[in-house]
Amino acid sequence: MKQTFNTFVADLSVALTAMNLYQAGEYRKAISHIQEILDLEPSNWDARLMLAVCFYKTGQHGAAIRAFQTITERTNCDEIRAKSEEGLAVCTAKLERRNERSAIPSEFSCYIEVFGKTEPQLSWV
Repeated sequence: MKQTFNTFVADLSVALTAMNLYQAGEYRKAISHIQEILDLEPSNWDARLMLAVCFYKTGQHGAAIRAFQTITERTNCDEIRAKSEEGLAVCTAKLERRNERSAIPSEFSCYIEVFGKTEPQLSWV
């Protein structure tokens, strides 16, 4: 899916850098640029959605869940809300799977693979 976002206040170079880093898969680097946009435009739901995806892609699932929840609760854009709800479901499923694995006592130091289950993914990223 092609990801875009609108910005009115942020320096265009910051927005372009954020977009280029995001599209290149440099999610950790994109985070600071997206946060700079959100400092100026806290209701920029496109940028906030990109930030949530960056958190997800960098394994920061707790931060991603909080970001997706904020979007879901506050945006008035149905498309962004739907994407956010999907992101929230994917992150929650991923954390639940991690918790299932961590329930194994550490002294066994083994990994159990659950056959037939795939890691949850965002369909629109």
